[in-house]
Amino acid sequence: MSIRIRSIDTRIVNHALRPERVIVSHAGRHDTSRFLNVTVHGDEGLRGYGEAATTPLWSGETAGSAQCIVRELLAPRLIGHTFEHPAEALARLDAATVGNAFGKGALETAVWDLWAKSREVRALELFADRAPPASIPTRASVGVYPPAKTLELAKEFWAAGIRTLKFKTGSDDDVERLRIVREQLGDEPIFTIDYNGYFRSAAEAVSSIESLLPFRLALVEQPTHRDRISLLAEVRRRVNVPILADEAIFTPDQLEEALALEAFDLLSIYPGKNGGFGHALEMSRRAQRAGKACTIGCNLETDLGQASMIALAAGLSAFPVDTVACDFPAVIFYERSSVTRPLGFREGRVEVPEGVGFGVEPLPEFA
Repeated sequence: MSIRIRSIDTRIVNHALRPERVIVSHAGRHDTSRFLNVTVHGDEGLRGYGEAATTPLWSGETAGSAQCIVRELLAPRLIGHTFEHPAEALARLDAATVGNAFGKGALETAVWDLWAKSREVRALELFADRAPPASIPTRASVGVYPPAKTLELAKEFWAAGIRTLKFKTGSDDDVERLRIVREQLGDEPIFTIDYNGYFRSAAEAVSSIESLLPFRLALVEQPTHRDRISLLAEVRRRVNVPILADEAIFTPDQLEEALALEAFDLLSIYPGKNGGFGHALEMSRRAQRAGKACTIGCNLETDLGQASMIALAAGLSAFPVDTVACDFPAVIFYERSSVTRPLGFREGRVEVPEGVGFGVEPLPEFA
């Protein structure tokens, strides 16, 4: 069954984070998400939705730049055309521009949502290689705050049932921050750290990681600059802790280079970063064939954006969700949901939506 795209709408929206849980890292402070929502209209009133989680310090895109790209360059490539599979739409988008991953990804994800709805099935039924779980554990990010505030947030997340804590790192207080949380919460919490590409030399990265190893790290995320995959590989050779690649791998070609260099143990993946749900799907499968596990990263997507990410993790065995927690933090960081039926959250786990498509509809003010 083919789909015909009748029209495409875009809307810039703002989502406030809870003031006490603002994300702070060496890249800056994130207290409000100014994102772009994309609606793809098909036949018989069907609509597919996507969200571009645009943060310029991370992806180089703003909501305004993404809207411009979608309206002026990408949408004309799809409107009026009929597609048998979203991969055909993605090929047209890839031929139009390089980069602009989140804007492109939002549009292509909306096409996937529309395609699944036209078949009256959950999107994951169209690609899953396993029976999906009912819910998935999430980890929670603790920003680069002083030790006392770090402990306060860690305790709140732990009380909410979250068992994996991700500490943003790259500060002079990192040792004390992890020490105080480990002492107060004991051995049970799973500690992961995320440098967001802070270090520009392998030696500095290794020194910092080794200073934190006494706190029993489950993994280290992106310790070196995103543009130097070789540095990531060098760090991996020199430390005895799994390396999670994030900023260094946006595209399939970057994935191939990182695999060739043996630069990582786990891959952080999601449709926005990878420029489309189809790219994230195929990159997950490629990593699995290479013997690498995947996990979902995030750019603070709301419930609307996270629905497709949850479907990906739930449907593919490349994601060992019960041993490596994913990033689905919308319910714990935003003041309110962006969808008509908020994603369920209980005991540290986010429910997998059951509706057709990706299972969510934006609130009217965000549509």
